[in-house]
Parts: sequence; C-alpha cells; structure tokens
Amino acid sequence: MTIDNLFDNRKAVGSKLLEIMKSKGHTKVSFSKVTGISRPTLNNLFKGETDNKTTFTTHITKIIETVNITLEEIINYNENKIAQNVAVFSDNAPTEHEHDPKAKEMFNVLDDILHLCELYY
Repeated sequence: MTIDNLFDNRKAVGSKLLEIMKSKGHTKVSFSKVTGISRPTLNNLFKGETDNKTTFTTHITKIIETVNITLEEIINYNENKIAQNVAVFSDNAPTEHEHDPKAKEMFNVLDDILHLCELYY
C-alpha cells in the first residue's frame, strides 16, 4: 500500500480520516493543533478535495505520524468497529428541591458543553 493508492481514492480516504479523528476523541480544532495542519486544509482532506499529490502526501504523513497508524489501517478502517462516545448527565434531584445558584450555573455550563460537542461531531 502506498500513498499514491490513497491519493487515487482520496474521497474515501477523507471520510475514513474524519472517522479516525473522531474515534481518537478529537474535534477538527484539536486535530488541527496536534497535526499542525490548518482547519481549511483538514476540511479539504476530509472531503477528498486535495488535488496536489505533494500536499496530500505531506499531510497524510503528518496524520500517520501523529495518530500512529499505518496506510493499511486507513484503508481498512471500519467505523462500525468503534463504539460511539456518549455523555450523559442527570439532574435527579426531587422536584421540590431548589438548586443553589452555583449548581444551576454548573448544570447550564455542562449543558452548553454537550451542545458544543454535538456541533463539532
């Protein structure tokens, strides 16, 4: 397996890279930071829209080194094998219970964080 094979199938590879990124617990922002690849360039890779083979090779090499995977793992990646992360929190206080203001604020922050996670995934 060579990077040329990946380049020839860059649309399929892009969607697999996106799933690999998610399975490693990254957002596009965090993945951009750890790989040193800009978000617009990552988006182009994920969409399979990188037309320059040298650019494609450079960025695939960065991803392989950062995530510690092989070319074969990218090609053979099966997103169904990876369990989806699910976050759950509950406010199981009695209905007549009044939260103190700090607890209300913390629940609101948690709710906002979960909402942001949904937007990035």
